[in-house]
Amino acid sequence: MFVYNERVLCVFFIVVAFLFACERAPDPLPPKISSKVDGKAMVMIPAGEFIMGTNRTDPENTHLKIGTVKPLYKDQHPEHKVYLDAFYIDQYEVTNREYKKFIDSTQFPELPGHWEDGRFPEGEKDLPVTNVTWREALTYALWAGKRLPTEEQWEKAARGTDGRLFPWGDEYQKGWANVGIDGAKALAAGGSYPKDVSPYHVFDMAGNVMEWTSSWYQPYPGNDYQFKKFGKEFKVLRGNGFQKGGHYFLEAYRYMFYRTEAKPDEYFENVGFRCVTPATSPK
Repeated sequence: MFVYNERVLCVFFIVVAFLFACERAPDPLPPKISSKVDGKAMVMIPAGEFIMGTNRTDPENTHLKIGTVKPLYKDQHPEHKVYLDAFYIDQYEVTNREYKKFIDSTQFPELPGHWEDGRFPEGEKDLPVTNVTWREALTYALWAGKRLPTEEQWEKAARGTDGRLFPWGDEYQKGWANVGIDGAKALAAGGSYPKDVSPYHVFDMAGNVMEWTSSWYQPYPGNDYQFKKFGKEFKVLRGNGFQKGGHYFLEAYRYMFYRTEAKPDEYFENVGFRCVTPATSPK
């Protein structure tokens, strides 16, 4: 009788411990959410390490042949691993229609450079908003209860964890993204290039528009390249965008580890943005 009771008690405590553990376990994060303010779909990027940067070099000094100051790849050295907590990122770039909602809600006085009479051009409501400065993009993000991504967040969302060179893999595929002069040479609605999709189902990270990040243009840890633009004068732009010409067709500018810089008060016809928010367990 004593043995039987001891076994019953043992099983009882195991069951209670199991139920207690289940009750306290955090709810799983949903893979996709809808932002409450701007209504944008956001996808979850799970916590963990990813491969950032590159060790590539350009022994032919291609930058001298095309008349640019910065050697290719140098500011993207070295390849290194970065750990990030989980976060959500907009599945598509912010559009003119969504930016207009922000303008109307806040009466924000600064408008994109190509808008007229407070309106975006006819027929462009679903195109990415462009000609916005870094501060204007940041203001939208804060209004939406979000923030601009760090360049680490941006690169992980675009590249995944396996160090791939493009959202879809390691081989460039002409026509898969609205990039350089291989695409439409103009803006396209989000998702118009369905093969330009990352491992996390984030669209248009290889092309369409380059995107503002929250990061200052600084050297990576372990980078000994001396460059006068490093510091807190320029913000990092990530990705590539459509081009009507110029030297941005170079292979080096297509990779997901590519980074460039711009002053926060500048704006461009092929630069837009998307937002992020920390991932927390639902209540």
